[in-house]
Amino acid sequence: MYKKRLFTPGPTPLMPEAQLAMSRPIVHHRTAQFKELLLETRQNLQKIFSTENDVVILASSGTGAMEAAVSNLLSSDDPALAVVTGKFGQRWEKICQSYRIPCTALEKDNGEAASAEEICEALEHHPEIQAILIQACETSTATSHDLERIAQLVGEKFPKVFIVVDAITALLTQPVETDQWGLDIVISGSQKAFALSPGLSFLTLSSRAIEKMEANSWRPYYFNLPEEVQKQRKGQTVFTPAISLIVGLHETTREILRQSLDRVLADAELMARCTRIGLLELDFRLLSSSPANAVTAAFPPQGVSAAELVKKLEDEFGIKVAGGQGELKDQIIRIAHLGYFDLLDVFSVLSAIELCLFRMGREVNLGCSVRAATLEATTSKEPTSGKVQRTRAHMQE
Repeated sequence: MYKKRLFTPGPTPLMPEAQLAMSRPIVHHRTAQFKELLLETRQNLQKIFSTENDVVILASSGTGAMEAAVSNLLSSDDPALAVVTGKFGQRWEKICQSYRIPCTALEKDNGEAASAEEICEALEHHPEIQAILIQACETSTATSHDLERIAQLVGEKFPKVFIVVDAITALLTQPVETDQWGLDIVISGSQKAFALSPGLSFLTLSSRAIEKMEANSWRPYYFNLPEEVQKQRKGQTVFTPAISLIVGLHETTREILRQSLDRVLADAELMARCTRIGLLELDFRLLSSSPANAVTAAFPPQGVSAAELVKKLEDEFGIKVAGGQGELKDQIIRIAHLGYFDLLDVFSVLSAIELCLFRMGREVNLGCSVRAATLEATTSKEPTSGKVQRTRAHMQE
């Protein structure tokens, strides 16, 4: 029987418990029942974001939350710095353009992360900048930023600059310490590590970010974040929320906290590391010099078409991996590790890739990628975070 398996970095496979929760009869959003559920869900999100700041839940994709952050926080008098390391960094620029907000771009090549020093140098050259807009994980290139170091250095040298983070795929796959690192706005979405359908986004808002928004003379109507803060503190939303999705979110956040954040982060890192090592055994080449845990991006072996491999995986095994975007279209494959995945899923996708390569006429040492991934998993005795730098160094050799 043909079975479909989703390995894209959004949407991701759905958590069965959440699916069951969302199938229950819908409740009305202006009831004590929904109020209690929304308040508890916000508290769960605060724990996941590692913050005591307000968390706002919006009925939108992650891009909606990005737009809400920019349009509420900034104006034509508040220039921004967009860190552009791929397609989603470019999205910051486009949002700023839509609202006529001056935006300077710090651009890096595909697969390269921006350093804290480079960001601070850009701020020194542009002292008028009021906010940094950055991806913790640039999903299009599977590149991770050292957010802790960036926040530390910016906080020391430019304490008045707001730090706005797209952590849509980073949250629950790499550490994001909102309060400890002094992050003003952090964004995520339901269709990533939360193992839900698309349709919800979440933002954390620091007190100084809220003050700045309240002082702005103009704010959006639907994405009016200060109004949402006031309502959601009371367990309500300004407009009709995505009720069933919030019911599902309540379930997934409870399960994530039950497993513990440390466990979820460690699992994502292990899956990503095993995937990268397995692909290297098959002569793939990693795109990123700062690989993310949420997703792996890699060029196929010389002479193998990425587009053909993606199609063959889906046609023959029901495995849907992502391709490249923009100028990387048909050049790379991207395999997700966030959300409702486990280590056995890694072995499955590596096995399928081996078989596809074999059927495409490539000489393959069958079982080599799974063997390498299994060995990495069985010999990983120390905390995974302590091994990541050595693994990256190995990959670049």
